[in-house]
Amino acid sequence: MWHLEIIGAGSVKFYLSTDTCPFRFLLGYNLVMLILGIDPGTATTGFGLVRLNGKGNEVVTWGLIETSKTLLKERRLDLIFEEIVALIKKHKPDVFVFEKIFFATNAKTVIAVGQAQGVMLLAASKTNVHVEEYAPGTIKKMITGSGRANKKEVQAHIRKILGSRVKSGAHKKTHFDNAADALAIALTHAFKLGESKSEARNIKSKTNTKA
Repeated sequence: MWHLEIIGAGSVKFYLSTDTCPFRFLLGYNLVMLILGIDPGTATTGFGLVRLNGKGNEVVTWGLIETSKTLLKERRLDLIFEEIVALIKKHKPDVFVFEKIFFATNAKTVIAVGQAQGVMLLAASKTNVHVEEYAPGTIKKMITGSGRANKKEVQAHIRKILGSRVKSGAHKKTHFDNAADALAIALTHAFKLGESKSEARNIKSKTNTKA
């Protein structure tokens, strides 16, 4: 379905949204898309929002959703759902991107992540946001150039993008690594769309820690 929006003096934006390929673009050929990357977890969920446009990619915002371990599991999942829905309504992303879940040695971790991701998929469905998934190796390769990179290397690249906005060794309570993983996931989708080269140093950042 096409939608037309007049923006200011003579600026026109068209929207095209289908179940299989939602996106927004400016009159002409420059693609404009808001990509919400999510790193799910029951205790801490990281999120990162990236804007893709004809001039490149911009990190718009990043942050965390944290729940107390004193709460019942179902209440924690409910809180995550509410926060994700609020995040979607505020920023109106065009696509919701996850990392595919792979088997791990810690079964409890896989179950917890799966439960959190299930809640987020429900949030995406309720708000009509398209969902994409990428394998861990794909994310590593797009961000660092190597599919064998470890998480610390991926996070280091994201820290370079954000620069002085994130101090190395920040308070553990912030769990920045979760937000870094979410940004890596969002940027992977941006790179996959072919609008920019997969070189982190070319990405502009105007990030803040407030959603």
